[in-house]
Amino acid sequence: MRNFLVMFMLLGLILAGEASVSADQLTMQEGANISLSATAGPNSTLTISSTDTDENVKVSADDTTAGFLNGKLVGGAGITLTEGNGGANETLTIAAPETLTTKGDVLVHDGTSETRLAVGASGQFLTSDTSGNLLWANPAEGDQLFNSNVLLNAYRTAENLDLTVSKMIDGAVDAFTDSSGVDATASTNEDFDSSNDYYEPTRTGTTTIPMVNFDGTIDKLTKASDLTGTSDTDICALSFFITPASISNGNTQYILASNAAGSGSNFYVGFTNLNKIFVVANTSTPTALLHTIGSNSLTGGNTYHVMIDIDLGNSVAQIYINDVAETMVDITKTTGNIDFTATTWAIGHLANFAGSVGRYDGDIGHFWFDIGTRIDMSVVANRRKFIDALGNPVDLGSDGSTPTGTSPIIYLNNTTATWQNNLGSGGNFTENGALTDGTDLSTSGTADNLTLVSNFHTAKTEPNGANILLMAEDLAADITLNTDLKASVSRDGGTTFTQVTLSDAGEFEKGNLLTGTVDISGQPTGTDMEWKVETLNNKFLNLHGVGLEWR
Repeated sequence: MRNFLVMFMLLGLILAGEASVSADQLTMQEGANISLSATAGPNSTLTISSTDTDENVKVSADDTTAGFLNGKLVGGAGITLTEGNGGANETLTIAAPETLTTKGDVLVHDGTSETRLAVGASGQFLTSDTSGNLLWANPAEGDQLFNSNVLLNAYRTAENLDLTVSKMIDGAVDAFTDSSGVDATASTNEDFDSSNDYYEPTRTGTTTIPMVNFDGTIDKLTKASDLTGTSDTDICALSFFITPASISNGNTQYILASNAAGSGSNFYVGFTNLNKIFVVANTSTPTALLHTIGSNSLTGGNTYHVMIDIDLGNSVAQIYINDVAETMVDITKTTGNIDFTATTWAIGHLANFAGSVGRYDGDIGHFWFDIGTRIDMSVVANRRKFIDALGNPVDLGSDGSTPTGTSPIIYLNNTTATWQNNLGSGGNFTENGALTDGTDLSTSGTADNLTLVSNFHTAKTEPNGANILLMAEDLAADITLNTDLKASVSRDGGTTFTQVTLSDAGEFEKGNLLTGTVDISGQPTGTDMEWKVETLNNKFLNLHGVGLEWR
């Protein structure tokens, strides 16, 4: 038989798919009775054939190595050598087997060898992780923002039209206009506020704070002598809750007032005929030291917490309503000592006035007043001595000494029957008329950990990803997303949930807009879509709505 030359690396010819090749790595020639053939493509083969029978293909005429050429060649990774000597044409086939067999599969290198990555789900894209591994993933931020806008618009529509759960083609929105969209059996520690359309955690350890009602015509408290321990000073602090019944009567109403013999009121606090909180302070002459009015009008039926901080020596006069500083208008401040050593004091009216004009009409509670002590209300920690971050009262102690360490001049916090008895150091008041029970307040207590689960919504086809939107109000501004507040999605009716990584997309009028996408392709098969929201670590939250979209 004829011989031919083989000089190194047949793999180059396999990949090239040619029958006669000259290259740095390979030279092959056909001879008598010898033929070469090759096929191109991912299953490339090179076939060397001899027309002589019962002979193996040799490297040269004098090659005596057993197996001849087959014994000289070694197949590499993924390369096979197959010899045929069945009595007809003698062959040696070198082949690279097919790696990919399914439409859409991708051949990748995993750092060790080539491997197959199966085609992803519909709508997914090919990306890589931090280690350089390729993977299929659901659309992330771009799709998320678009979907969040769709969900937000649907939420606004549901809220404005007072709709129950609003279903979309591939999603649902619940603005909590009622509780029909929530699975009460699967949920725990949830409290639905039907007046304000939100869910919040239930609370434990709350304490009732009594409010008493002044009728606006007869009721008031008076003390026909000076408060024990008072002295003229330029510093004082005041904190109380009020719920005015009707303040649009065109008359000034008084909350606290003092009078010296033969003179007008030397210190008084109330709200004007324009329903704005005011403070006036005079010397015993009387000479005006302070006159200031807040900028915002109060509304009848609403509850307000009022804090006042005065330090005339440093030209300070602050009013805070519901934890927000008032912009002071019509303000006059002069250094000097306020006449606190009055002969009479009154709560709910002017002390020396007998008529009904100027009497307070509404509830008052948690009344705390002290002189000679500066409490800078611009410091949040100082305001937290009287109200918490939710705006609810805090326990001031049995004698009101908790904020400063010393009992104040006035602290009124008894139940209605004895509310006039001063728990502070200044002495008791006398009840004029008959105070009645107001609408009591309560301290916040401790928030229970909430689990809120929706009823399921049926998807048309089995989803692989979901996008969620929460309208959440972090009342104490202390929630860490994905730790204290978590959201999850299920496609199998609540049996399996996958947590969403939430991010803050910005503020809205009732809190913050929280969004996140999640891959649920690893869950058991199903089309029953549910969301779950959880609070942990006893955080306060008002949840105003949830939107869920799937794909």
